[in-house]
Amino acid sequence: MKFTQVTWYSKLLALMLFVALPFIGFYAGVWYQKAVSPPKSVIKIQESSKDDDSSSSASLKKVNLKTSYKNGVLTYSGFVQLPSPCHKLKEETLVIESFPEQVQVRLTIQDPDPTMMCAQVVTEKEFSGEVKVSEKATISVFINGKKVE
Repeated sequence: MKFTQVTWYSKLLALMLFVALPFIGFYAGVWYQKAVSPPKSVIKIQESSKDDDSSSSASLKKVNLKTSYKNGVLTYSGFVQLPSPCHKLKEETLVIESFPEQVQVRLTIQDPDPTMMCAQVVTEKEFSGEVKVSEKATISVFINGKKVE
């Protein structure tokens, strides 16, 4: 048997490898990316407050929310923009018992003391938490009672 001789089956093998190797490489890359990346979902939520009652709130509220699920626990963390550093952020997490569960993160922006002097600089405030729910649970964010879409 001569290994340097071109035969019909060596041509067939070369053609099969030419077609199969790009697909094998693609699926190996997808598998590797899933193996090295932690399963996180990132949600960027933005709400414009055109009909907002409070005059001291910012004209644009932004919420940046990251969630991850591991061992039956949904962990979330994020940032919300406040109109000034003196505003306070109150956070409350509710789990509505249905299947799949609905996790509601309720954020309340509290106005500062009117007698206090405060720089009017938009400030990001962090919030985070954990809840024990199923993997199919959905999460929604509310700011001052209004759902952020």
